Amino acid sequence: MKTPTPLKKILNSKPTTQRLIQQANNLQRLNHRLAGLLPTPIVQHYKIANIEQGALIILCSSSAWATRLRLHQAKIIKGFQDYQVHSLTIQIAPANTNNDSEKPLKPATAMSQQTSKLLIELSEVTEDPKLKRALQRLSLRSKKTS
Repeated sequence: MKTPTPLKKILNSKPTTQRLIQQANNLQRLNHRLAGLLPTPIVQHYKIANIEQGALIILCSSSAWATRLRLHQAKIIKGFQDYQVHSLTIQIAPANTNNDSEKPLKPATAMSQQTSKLLIELSEVTEDPKLKRALQRLSLRSKKTS
């Protein structure tokens, strides 16, 4: 039987995956920096989507929070000068509303032990604590072999 390739090796071997991981890490750092510039109540209502052509693109949960964020525009731009940011673009991206009553529930799908092990390996190399816990919970859905 062929031994499984460690997930870390797979992720590091693909240039596309490496770029995605690097971009996710960069966005995480940018969001952390933005959190340090803003008052605490605003923090949970935004996330940075990208920096594009000198514009910092931020997604906000509502127009009311976008307005509050605009009050801090000068401070945000100054805080990102080292990224050559000269403008701020705020887009509204409301949180997904789940209408569970409209969607039929699917039974939970069990996964193989091998897939479960790969998820555990991925959680070990993941820096984001929420993602790490989610991967660990997901890995528990493996088929129980006696």
